[in-house]
Amino acid sequence: MGVSQAEERISRRRSLAAILALALVAACATTEKARESWSGATYDDFVRAWGAPARSGKLNDGADVHTWVSDAGPTYRSGASVGFGGFRGGGGSGVGVGVGIPLGSGSAAPPARCERTLTFREGRLVEQSWIGPDEVCAEYARAKPG
Repeated sequence: MGVSQAEERISRRRSLAAILALALVAACATTEKARESWSGATYDDFVRAWGAPARSGKLNDGADVHTWVSDAGPTYRSGASVGFGGFRGGGGSGVGVGVGIPLGSGSAAPPARCERTLTFREGRLVEQSWIGPDEVCAEYARAKPG
């Protein structure tokens, strides 16, 4: 096997690894995307999805304000890692992706909280404030019909 074939194989593997890494990053949800998914929703849509709000009130102009609070369980920081690899053997080749999470070590972080305060006029969402980390709040995106 010549040097150019080996370099070509390495280049292909690096390209594939870069594509996989970009796909993983693109798949990550954010709080902003979750907020946008609720644009135009009604109060009833939120109650169906999240249940009754934790707190409710009314502004001087008559708008209704409701707050939903969700706590995630404690998270454990244990140095999880993601790996990419390639292999060749037996007349074939392939690429793999793996996630490693060490067990029995690490430290617990306190529970994370996502607090969503939403303002409604005539039953429709007009303003939103989401407070909390993306890994918790992003889970409250509106489910796509289908």
